[in-house]
Amino acid sequence: MRHKLTTKVLKTIGLFSGAESLKIICSVVKMKLVALWLGATGVGLFGIFNSSLETISILTGLGLRESGVRAVARNRDNAGMLKRMAASLRGWCAMSGAIGALIVCALAPWLSLFFFKDYGYWWQFMILAAALLLNSLANGEQAILQGTDTLKSLAKAAAAGSLVGLALSIPMFRYMGDESVVFSILVYSLSILFFLYIFRRRDIAYKIPDRGEIKDGKPFVKLGGYMAVASFATSLAQMLFMSWLNRDASTAEVGYFQAGNALVFRYTSLIFGAVGLEFYPRMAAQNGSAHRMSVFVSHEIGLLLKIFTPLLVMFLICRRWIVQLLYSSDFEVILPFISIAIFTVVLRSVSACMAYCIIAKGDGKTYLLTESLDAVFGLILNIVLYRVWGLLGLGVAQVLWYAIYNLMIGSVYFGRYRMKLTDGATKGIVFYSSVCAVACLIAALI
Repeated sequence: MRHKLTTKVLKTIGLFSGAESLKIICSVVKMKLVALWLGATGVGLFGIFNSSLETISILTGLGLRESGVRAVARNRDNAGMLKRMAASLRGWCAMSGAIGALIVCALAPWLSLFFFKDYGYWWQFMILAAALLLNSLANGEQAILQGTDTLKSLAKAAAAGSLVGLALSIPMFRYMGDESVVFSILVYSLSILFFLYIFRRRDIAYKIPDRGEIKDGKPFVKLGGYMAVASFATSLAQMLFMSWLNRDASTAEVGYFQAGNALVFRYTSLIFGAVGLEFYPRMAAQNGSAHRMSVFVSHEIGLLLKIFTPLLVMFLICRRWIVQLLYSSDFEVILPFISIAIFTVVLRSVSACMAYCIIAKGDGKTYLLTESLDAVFGLILNIVLYRVWGLLGLGVAQVLWYAIYNLMIGSVYFGRYRMKLTDGATKGIVFYSSVCAVACLIAALI
């Protein structure tokens, strides 16, 4: 059974490695050009606008991307119910996206004042409103493809959308200056939605959902609501910290933090995302069996640690070259930050797998509680340790943040659900954590 699981997960990683690698390369090229042509201020603007967009879209999006996958996966063997669920999901995504766009438009002047201390950026937040609507529509299509296990089409849409989005953004960066940042975000959103339409499930036609189909969506909207508030708390904490850092330090400092975060979290999400695409629907389908879920979680943790440990060591050895290649020599100030923060991939390998149990079981209240507490701890740790040690303190804060999160998720996994980890998974956690901790400490000292 373990061999079959490993083969299936590795096939999923292989499927998405090409598409996601292309997506990451596009992101790397984009940020490299921004760093060269717009400097740290341009990178900081990307961080502020993306953080704002993510925070508002998470709350107004009702968690439909995640809860929709669960709903579709549970009905994918029933053609009639699948079509009804798809129509319901698309309808709810359209409504939530429109509401979110209106909220951003209404708040645009105050968002500009909040981040930049003047009203001059209001029109750029208005453009973000359009991107929010496009992203909401894309969420519905992505959930349908993932829930029906149509992963090849999902990968193709993501890769093609990223490539075209980059191609259209390059001349903007070269000739439009800082104003190109928000237009690039809009272009990327439009490209992704366009290719999701191209690679959509042809047997699930678009239709205006009727009243009954809208009502069918109430269960996943309720679960998604809990997830949205929880994700909003996390994103809000990130946005508040970046706003504080922008005011207390500088936009350039936000850019350095954003660059370090991209190296530590965004690029490692290539593997986490690929695993989750297959792991989450599988867990949702088996949520009634604690034993099977425990086996799946243990296997997934062990596999992720085996993958990430050698990658972490190689990253630490090559970190200076990586920073110079992806950004510029000016960004070498983030080396202390990433040397410590990279250890979070180990902690994340454990917590992410156990956290999937919460949403697979549809336990929205527990998910909301753990994520909200986690957001508060993270905000406090970031501010306090940045004041003490600067960017190095942020690296320490990330590790402590994920350590606390592991304790919270572990209490739910072992205590509330009475689930276990296999002996092999436990020994693997101890061994690989020790190896990676020593590597990070050595890298931080040299």
